[in-house]
Amino acid sequence: MPSLRQEAWYLYRCARLGSAFFRRRLIHCNLQVTYRCNFRCQICDFWKDPHPRSEEFTPEQVRVVGEKLARLGTMIVSLGGGEPLIREDLYQITAILRDTGHFPILITNGWFVNETVAKDILRAGLQEISVSVDYADAARHDAQRGTPGAWDRAVKALELLHRHRPDRRCRVHMISVLMDDNLEDTEKLLRLARDIGVTYYVNLYSSGRGTKSPRLPGSEVQSHLLDLKRRYPEFVSLTSYLESFDQAIREGGIGGCEGGTLFLNVGSGGGVSRCIDTLEDQAGNILTDDVLAIRDRLARLRAEKPCGECWTSCRGFAECMYKAPRARQFAEFYTSVKRR
Repeated sequence: MPSLRQEAWYLYRCARLGSAFFRRRLIHCNLQVTYRCNFRCQICDFWKDPHPRSEEFTPEQVRVVGEKLARLGTMIVSLGGGEPLIREDLYQITAILRDTGHFPILITNGWFVNETVAKDILRAGLQEISVSVDYADAARHDAQRGTPGAWDRAVKALELLHRHRPDRRCRVHMISVLMDDNLEDTEKLLRLARDIGVTYYVNLYSSGRGTKSPRLPGSEVQSHLLDLKRRYPEFVSLTSYLESFDQAIREGGIGGCEGGTLFLNVGSGGGVSRCIDTLEDQAGNILTDDVLAIRDRLARLRAEKPCGECWTSCRGFAECMYKAPRARQFAEFYTSVKRR
């Protein structure tokens, strides 16, 4: 259990995050701590190019980032890549973001998770960790990820992370990218998540970055997903996010993206963009530029270049929290983060 000091710091961050929500501030940051990866996934392009370590944030630079983001309000900071756990100093980075007032979270392929990593990464201050599992059978998942043994390592990672949670508020999720060939896998994956003791998210596939092939599922998926949501309490994707899937598939996305006003992306060299798919439209560098000026430029970019070409979960979470009925959104969000 956390100490009184840790509990007080947690409640303080909750209050700041709640204030940011109600004041409609930037509430979510995707922080790309590395573009290196040990996998060769069909649905990602980062591994195709070399990414030297010298281009990545140092822990000291992460502290600068954390302090500057704190000026915008406490945020949920998603450590991304690449594969974040490829960095041996990720524990230090996680602790820095916690200590500068944020809620660090992480999505991993699970390959590097062992007993020691499972214990140390959660105790470093990680609020939640999600492990990617896209198919209910190992062969298809391994083929998609370009790495034999990927499925077994991911499932083992979920088991270890769940077992070594230092606090029941440290959440462990299974997350799947919904594509053109795995809709029928979702219920099997939900049952697997339930058996392990973790919760489950879905993220709608996006081909917006790089040269990936369009792989959206058929146009009628949300009734199936909403039925699963009703039957499985482990399914913690927001209902409002799932309710827009058919439209997003039919139209190639959802218009009115709030990238730059509710969420933002910080690349591994400090460049700030609205999202990971708009890296070419930089609003500045968070290491060298004033963060309030960056915020204003992000808002101008959103107005000048409106976008609606995806419906990914990071965007869906930030935007759906403001949809009616607001009480339902906050109740579902609370369910996904409460002690369990």
